[in-house]
Amino acid sequence: MKNLLLSAICIVSLFLSSCQNWIDVNPKTDIEAEEFFTSEDGFKSALTGLYSMMVLEKSYGRQMTFDFVEKLVQRYDNYPAGTVTDEERAAIYKYGETTSSKNAIAEIWLKLYNEIANINNFLQYLETNGDVIVTEGYRDLMKGEALGLRAFHYFDLLRLWGPIYSQDSTKACIPYREQFNSESAPLMAANEVMKRIVADLKAAEELLKNDPMNYENVTDEPFIGYRKHRMNKYAVKAMLARVYLYMGNKTQAANYAREVINDSGLRLVRDNREDVSSYGETIFGLSMYNMEEKLAAYWKDATTFDTQYYISRTNISSVFETNSGIGLNDMRYRSNYGFIHTSANLFLCRKYLGASGMYGEKIPLIRLAEMYYILAESVALSECGQYINAVKNARGISRAYDVGTDVTEEQRLEELNKEYQKEFFAEGQYFYFLKRHNMKTFYRCPVENFSAYVLPVPDDEKTYGEAE
Repeated sequence: MKNLLLSAICIVSLFLSSCQNWIDVNPKTDIEAEEFFTSEDGFKSALTGLYSMMVLEKSYGRQMTFDFVEKLVQRYDNYPAGTVTDEERAAIYKYGETTSSKNAIAEIWLKLYNEIANINNFLQYLETNGDVIVTEGYRDLMKGEALGLRAFHYFDLLRLWGPIYSQDSTKACIPYREQFNSESAPLMAANEVMKRIVADLKAAEELLKNDPMNYENVTDEPFIGYRKHRMNKYAVKAMLARVYLYMGNKTQAANYAREVINDSGLRLVRDNREDVSSYGETIFGLSMYNMEEKLAAYWKDATTFDTQYYISRTNISSVFETNSGIGLNDMRYRSNYGFIHTSANLFLCRKYLGASGMYGEKIPLIRLAEMYYILAESVALSECGQYINAVKNARGISRAYDVGTDVTEEQRLEELNKEYQKEFFAEGQYFYFLKRHNMKTFYRCPVENFSAYVLPVPDDEKTYGEAE
């Protein structure tokens, strides 16, 4: 099993583009794991492979970003038959009946657990063969990255298959394994999964405390210099901010969000004409080689739209508040900034066009804007407006529409709701915001008293843990 499982991570045509400068692994159908982990370069190759797996379409290259998770919040208007009823749009929530939903759920589950298996295998070999890593500090960097990646995957599994955490944190939801072996694992309670996620992140934080990376400079040593958007020390801290907020620990969430904002060196993007996915403020993300060709069925700049995930004039006007004038200068909406505007009143998001500009072919997974929103949600009501306004103003919204200091909890939540909807269009994050707050409705929600926040464990799931 160990000798075969790593075959997937050796198919590296989907490299992080930055890593192509320092590693070259030929695609193979099989490789002896023992041979793979006999040198420092071998470990570097394997670590690169962990990221490469995440870019595949069943993972963060489609389903976990712009596709299934976004469809759960009714983002798009490209229905094959044109006009669609609320009942037809609500079919996606019949998770055990609708074929497309059932298949998507099964493939996401299997893919994420496959990636976790490879991470666990990497960590296991790091313990047994790590002495071959001779460069000082590299073993700690690799282990910290891998632990952070494992926490990242388990947290997304929890956010999809776990309960509304604030209401039922002890509900059994997903199997949790940290060893690479064939033993089954029972469903674990959500709060126990969270303890392990936090433990991995805290261990990663300690291992990465001397991480020399920053978001401005690239050193002559590629392994250090090209850590810019990998699971580095700031990505781990950003994950801790995200996780603590989900747990309801606003003090810790605010502390970590503030640390990332103050110390990472990143600044909010103010112009996305070339930086189409706001990658300039990305804390953790991926690169998809040949994105334009790979995603042409979903995102393609054309005179007419066919299978692309476009939205209507009514949809975009409501999301970005253009009818009231608030969003007319918002770069997340403007023509040839955030969207392509057509004469047919159809609109296509530009984030996945694979543009040849400054930051083409990028997939952001954690961005600086989210740290501002976490801080806004975690501090006193009188302070929250300054952090929401910081993002709104950077995106081009006039200060005339700033959030004031005299707001209620309901108003704060509504402002954040609007911002999450705008900021993370096609990134897969809005669903998690709605679930965390157990929202009973949202814009374009096709059902009353919405409650479809917990995905079912796939019926035939027996390959990675027992789900009976």
